[in-house]
Amino acid sequence: MWCPSCRQFTPKLERFYKAVKENGKNFEIVLVSRDREDEDLKEYLTEHCGGWLAIPFGDERIPEFLEKYEVPTIPALKVLNADGSIAIADARNQVQDKGRDEPVQLFDEWLKEVKA
Repeated sequence: MWCPSCRQFTPKLERFYKAVKENGKNFEIVLVSRDREDEDLKEYLTEHCGGWLAIPFGDERIPEFLEKYEVPTIPALKVLNADGSIAIADARNQVQDKGRDEPVQLFDEWLKEVKA
């Protein structure tokens, strides 16, 4: 069972991901789930996250990731630098606001801020 905010955001992120990938851009989404049951995660991945990577259910590193990447609530979307530091902390809001109409332009803006 996923939260109402996740239900709202996931389709927007799916469209963003698909549009950017179809334009030949190389990037990945890694889902760090807060699901309470493995079946919920599997269902979510199957129905909504075509091709996304995911940290396995129950992985002991999940709380560490949530703390490191400052995720007090879900859903959250962060863009990371190559060294794993946060490049863009409010990527979720950017996808919601600009990602629908200009996904490739938004992605290109992110690339200018990301450190290789």
